[in-house]
Amino acid sequence: MIDELKNFIYKYYIYPAEYATGYNIIQEITYGTILALALYLFYKALRKLNVNIDEKFAIPGIVFSVLIALIRALVDCGYIERSFLTITPGIVFLIGGFFILTILITRIIFKDNYYKISAIIGLIPLLYFIFIFLQHLKHFEVILYIIILVGFFYYLIKYLDKILNLNIFQSKIDSYVIIGQLIDASATTIGIGLYGYWEQHPIPRFLMEHFGVYAFIPFKLLVVLVILYILNKEVDDINIRNIIKLCIMALGLAPGLRDLFRMAMGV
Repeated sequence: MIDELKNFIYKYYIYPAEYATGYNIIQEITYGTILALALYLFYKALRKLNVNIDEKFAIPGIVFSVLIALIRALVDCGYIERSFLTITPGIVFLIGGFFILTILITRIIFKDNYYKISAIIGLIPLLYFIFIFLQHLKHFEVILYIIILVGFFYYLIKYLDKILNLNIFQSKIDSYVIIGQLIDASATTIGIGLYGYWEQHPIPRFLMEHFGVYAFIPFKLLVVLVILYILNKEVDDINIRNIIKLCIMALGLAPGLRDLFRMAMGV
């Protein structure tokens, strides 16, 4: 029984991480469950401290998401040593855990200014790693491609939202979600379509194999817009609604920026 458990763990968790074979359904379910539990406990702690999950709260969340992405990309280029704590999901547990502690501690000490201090704490290592990234920059055009795609689809959605009166853009957080997911979808499309990368996650991989890589952006956008529409319409508690939205944002922003940084460094 113990040997079977060890083999199961190695097959579905350790081997894919060691040899970068991509994610499997077992991993997706496991990490999704852990994320949901961590999000629930974090939410409970935030409410005990009377933290409103709003646009201010989103600022350090964005900073730490970019930090995760940049560190992960620098692992791929060889600047940072590869280990469980520097690749997904280890780096998410590490930096995400640090983010949670930072938010809670700064809220207790600095009260309403917690989000400024939290953002500064994340910004210090981020600026250092940006400097390293710029030293390894080889393909600036990748950044331009993704900016163009994100800008085009974002303003197209805003236009359609206005003329169709869908009321999806109720706050800046809705924009953060759409931009974060657009960065992910655009980086995936550019990476696979132009630079020969491959998709690690099984469900997007299945969709692209059957409908083509360039269908991925509208596919993902449709899913995100439907989720935002349902959240805005059905979830009355604004704090619950916003923490779910910010989680969706981070799940797009971090892997999307990691892919962008990798391609820009020619990794």
